[in-house]
Amino acid sequence: MTQVEQLADFIANAGLIDMSAVAVQQLKIRVLDAVGCALGALSSELIRTLKEQVDDFGGRAHCTLAGGGKTAPDRAAFFNCALVRYLDFNDSYLAKGETCHPSDNLGAVLAASEYANAGGRDFLIALGIAYQIQCRLSEAAPVRNRGFDHVTQGAYSVAGSVAKALPTGS
Repeated sequence: MTQVEQLADFIANAGLIDMSAVAVQQLKIRVLDAVGCALGALSSELIRTLKEQVDDFGGRAHCTLAGGGKTAPDRAAFFNCALVRYLDFNDSYLAKGETCHPSDNLGAVLAASEYANAGGRDFLIALGIAYQIQCRLSEAAPVRNRGFDHVTQGAYSVAGSVAKALPTGS
């Protein structure tokens, strides 16, 4: 089995039972922390400008925007991720030679989960996948010394976690 196939198998088969009670508790704490960061960013000029842009682009009102309103899943993911990241007070994972912010995945996982009408349990599974992928890739494949940023690993984590959150065939 290739590494990509192993990753796909992990994503497809991961469940809440695979997470320890401590891991679930820590994940919930990270969600609360990220929500706090998002709320703290709502009054910034940049975020207000992003909200105007999201409103201008339109989109079907499937997913909630932090601070009010609804829009298309991709726009909700964009806006809510920007909120979590804006103050730069969100979580950090320190791997040798690499640092990442796994809560950067929250807005996308939240939008995908809401779009799929997923419950809290399925949301936590998808978010746990994001954390696991981004943190493990940061350890196993650091990219900073090669001139890339940690968002390289984030591309894999957000794709895998959103794929888990969305129903088959979406």
